[in-house]
Amino acid sequence: MIADSSCGGCSAIAAELAGILAVPVLVRSCRDPHLPVEFPVVRGERPCARPLAVEEDEKGSARLLGGVPLWWRGARLVAPGRRAAALRLAWTLAGLRLRHLLGTSPAIRR
Repeated sequence: MIADSSCGGCSAIAAELAGILAVPVLVRSCRDPHLPVEFPVVRGERPCARPLAVEEDEKGSARLLGGVPLWWRGARLVAPGRRAAALRLAWTLAGLRLRHLLGTSPAIRR
């Protein structure tokens, strides 16, 4: 999971998501200069513009997930017993997105 470490909300979401999923999750800062070297699939992307995740399979191939594919894949990987926490996180994210679209969200200072 790639999150903006200077944004408290993004960091909190990434940390909470790591605690909800049944698969191991490594949270990295989008500002990490070694990120494109370790994960070539993120080259040319702006991870700070939206939450992204790099999904690696058993063969070592990686693909970049963002937006609806990220949340759909994440929903399928929720650990048993963590569904209530996942629903709370989804509700929070939907509210944040709605406030952003309506222009009522507070400005994020970086």
